[in-house]
Amino acid sequence: MSLSFRNYRSETLSHSHDDFHQIIVSHHGVLDLDVEGAGGEVRGRQIAFVPAGARHAYRAQGMNRFLVIDLDANLAAQAGIEQLWQRAGGGAYLSITHDVRLGELETLLGARPRSRPVLPPDRDVPTTPTLPLFLSPGPSPSKSYNAVSLNHRPPHPPVLAFLADLLRHAGRDGGRRYGANAVGAIPPRLLRVMEWAAARLNEPVSVAQMAQIAALSESALFAAFERYVGCAPMRWLGLTRLDCGRDLLATANNSESIADIARQVGFQDQAAFSRAFSRRFACAPGQFRKQCRQH
Repeated sequence: MSLSFRNYRSETLSHSHDDFHQIIVSHHGVLDLDVEGAGGEVRGRQIAFVPAGARHAYRAQGMNRFLVIDLDANLAAQAGIEQLWQRAGGGAYLSITHDVRLGELETLLGARPRSRPVLPPDRDVPTTPTLPLFLSPGPSPSKSYNAVSLNHRPPHPPVLAFLADLLRHAGRDGGRRYGANAVGAIPPRLLRVMEWAAARLNEPVSVAQMAQIAALSESALFAAFERYVGCAPMRWLGLTRLDCGRDLLATANNSESIADIARQVGFQDQAAFSRAFSRRFACAPGQFRKQCRQH
């Protein structure tokens, strides 16, 4: 089993994987998906369950971030995940009953054992410098998403519990498309301030500035972030800075020093970046970079 946050790009690609199912949950954004000829979207409260062996094509629309869970088909059967999926309708697109927010996903990943992060096979390894995961980079000839994954061996029980809870309360959606104002979608003014802040990671950014860009009071900005993102504005900004730093470290042709990368993503010095990075990813930046280059 592997979990990864991914941001997909705008070109269309297709593939299949014979030995594992793939569950895709939106944090924000829209992923156009076609599973064996059944078209639909992953967004808001609509998730995708791509069964092992199913040919599927995909491309993203605008800013996006998704949690992708690759679940071994045998494990899915043994743990009752397949049965819950069939009970929910057995379709590629399922509606869930509540929004899955960044705070919830971070808690899920944070509950893992403190093992070393390991990059998955080459299809997941960034081949070009990447932007923060909340941005949508331009097309790449080699793949359509950026991701850095954390593999779990043996599978971590909270992940199975999370999936079971999602599927237990899910219903078949039939691939219908949501409108622009779908329940759970991040409002445009919040996306605007997130994009603005993510483009200025190497600059000081304050809550007051973010509130001004969003045309909200500071208290309303906090409430909107808690409702739609699942954490406070500066918590989101800190996570985005660390995600960007991680992606830069994972880029094979990036020869910049860790100190330079720390400054690029808004940390005053390498020591502060290293402390925050180690707390979040249970691995020092230098060790993480070394592991990336060994795969």
